Amino acid sequence: MGPNTVVATIAGISVTLGDVRKIMETAPTDLAQEFQKNPQQAIGQVYTMRYLAAEAEKIHLDQQSPLKEEIDEMIAQLKMRVLANAMVNQAQREFGVTAEQIEDFYHKNQSRWEEAKIRIILIAFKTACVVPANVDPTSTEGLKAATQCQLEASHPLNQRTEAEAQKLAGDLVKQLRGGADFAKLVTQYSDDAESKSSGGDFGTPIKAGSSYAQDLKKAVFAMKKGDTSEPIRQGNGFYIIRLEETTVTQLNDVRDSIVNELRNTRMNEYLKDLYTRFTPQVQRPDFFAQPGKYLSQPAN
Repeated sequence: MGPNTVVATIAGISVTLGDVRKIMETAPTDLAQEFQKNPQQAIGQVYTMRYLAAEAEKIHLDQQSPLKEEIDEMIAQLKMRVLANAMVNQAQREFGVTAEQIEDFYHKNQSRWEEAKIRIILIAFKTACVVPANVDPTSTEGLKAATQCQLEASHPLNQRTEAEAQKLAGDLVKQLRGGADFAKLVTQYSDDAESKSSGGDFGTPIKAGSSYAQDLKKAVFAMKKGDTSEPIRQGNGFYIIRLEETTVTQLNDVRDSIVNELRNTRMNEYLKDLYTRFTPQVQRPDFFAQPGKYLSQPAN
């Protein structure tokens, strides 16, 4: 559907997709919310307001007091907001970032862009299936949970207890550190089907910003190439990790993100200085304690 596609007609006026887009680009919050609920009604409100405003201008209501002063004040407030935002954007664009600053930031924060290639052995264990205490065992939910427990008991993924899995994982770590072949132990013991077929290759590199658990990432990035980790409990299993290699993303691949971050930091400092400069110095604490009380009083 192109921007010139007519999506509706209102009082004989053709309304195109482009018209609706333009309306919504500057729509106030209440209109945007109404549009989400009932777009037909929201668009109708806009054209109703346009008609009423045009009729008011025909009889020069916009030139009569106090309406004229109200309109002038609204225009001044809107102009102030638009220009203030424009100034912020202009200031951010003008914040210079030198090549030396970029390189310095990159070298001081290299850990952000580290990637670790690992191999794993997963030693899984079977957890006890329990129907929640707050669920009525005779209810539909309770019967469903009980059935699931029976199914898991009949077809367990692994019969080991947590203690047995931890002991086995510990024994494997000792073997690996003693020179045992990692791929051979993967084939013999690992319960991770996806990595098992590739000798334990985890596939996706681990990054500092990855969504994996912090204790796992901390262990990985504390290792050296060829190291084998202690068993790391994750979910229903213990992971044994072998670090294959660690690489760092090249500066040119993260240059733009560094520039943006440095500019954003400068912008935050700039705004913080402005807010500090224009923080009101209270002269009448009684007013700031109950501003509504004084504002509601008639002006002297």
